Parts: sequence; C-alpha cells; structure tokens
Amino acid sequence: MIKRTCLLIDDEKQDDIFPTIIEEGKKYNLDIECFQFNVGNQERRDLLEKEEISLEKVVKVFKEEFKGIKIDLIAFDWNIGSGIKGPTIIKYFNDNDIRKNVAKILYSGVLKEEIEKLCDDYRNNSAMKFKVIWEQLNTLLTTNALAFACTENYEVELVQQLRKIEDTIESSIEEELRKFPDFIFKSGFPNKQFKDKTFGEIADIIDGDRNLRSDLTKEISQQIIAYLTEKI
Repeated sequence: MIKRTCLLIDDEKQDDIFPTIIEEGKKYNLDIECFQFNVGNQERRDLLEKEEISLEKVVKVFKEEFKGIKIDLIAFDWNIGSGIKGPTIIKYFNDNDIRKNVAKILYSGVLKEEIEKLCDDYRNNSAMKFKVIWEQLNTLLTTNALAFACTENYEVELVQQLRKIEDTIESSIEEELRKFPDFIFKSGFPNKQFKDKTFGEIADIIDGDRNLRSDLTKEISQQIIAYLTEKI
C-alpha cells in the first residue's frame, strides 16, 4: 500500500473521524496516517497570547511538534476560534515558508454562507468600503488551497486529494531529512547553503525555497551516481 500522511488543523478534536479516513483510504490502496493540531482549543493555552490565538506561537509549536514528520496534506477548518479563520492560517503558513510545498485544503459547512454574508454586508451598508470586503475575499482567494470541502463527509474529499499526490525525488529526500532532523551532512558536502545545518533545518529551508530544493536534489543525485559508479 502507498503510505500517506494528513494533518487536520481544527479547534475541535478530530480523532473520531480518523478511522473513517483510514478505511476510505484502503479503498484506493492508501495507508493513511492521521495527525491533528488543535488550534483555538482552550486545552492548547500554549498557543494563546492574552487569551487570543497567536499565529507566531502556532508556527513555533507546529515546528516543534511536527519537525520529524513528513506531511502529504494539511486540512484546515474554516472557523478556528477567536476570530481566526482557516484561510488566514493557510496564508500565514505560506507567507512564512511553513510547509509551503505541502498540499492544503479548506473544509467548512459555512463557506457559501460566509461569502454571501460578506456580499450582503457590502450591499446593505453604504459606509462599508470595498477594501474591507476585498481584503477578506483576497485572503480566501490567495490561500493556494487545492480544494474546498463541506464539513459533512469532508473525509472523502480529503482522501480524494491524497490520491492525487505523487511521490517525487524531492519529496522522498525531504521525507528522509525529516526522519533524522538532528543529523548533519559531512563537512565535505559541497553546497555551502546547507553547511553546518541539521537535516531538519535543511528540510525547512527547501520547503520554502524551490530553487534551493532543486539544488539539493541535483547535488544528492550527483553524489549518489558518483558513489554507485564503478571505477574504470
């Protein structure tokens, strides 16, 4: 079976749907491992600042808790709590190069209603500037989410998105780097961008920079070919 991992970011615990996701994945020969990161849940007070969600703390704790884990898909709830919306967190992750290359989806039972409300508020309030509504819509449009799913049966959409993900040399390298986050390349490794960096640090760097991701892939490919080539 093909191994895949997914992470659910929600203000409520999602353990109860993990078995449904796992069983749905088996229909397509997927061995799915599920994780959750509860943001907005009062049990996670380490993510709060003055009783409000701190995105800086969210990112800091996320890096610590998932540094050794390869994630294939992140699913974000629309309503996270304390006025924070799923699209805001997705945009914050992407803007700060946090798992930027990982596929993301947004799930909600109120997406249509939320957009209708924004439009109605604008139509019914002549004092409301277009900039106010556009900023909220623009955040949604620029999340780079792969898909939007309703809350009901969203686990089916999640599995469908996992089916579309293909393994690449780049993703395989990143997976190995995250497995051993505290390891360091030998001093003779030629690429200076990664000198004295741990595997975990390198994984974070290449996740946010496509050019360096490509450079590392080429370098490792060349090293492997040189190592495996029989001397003449």
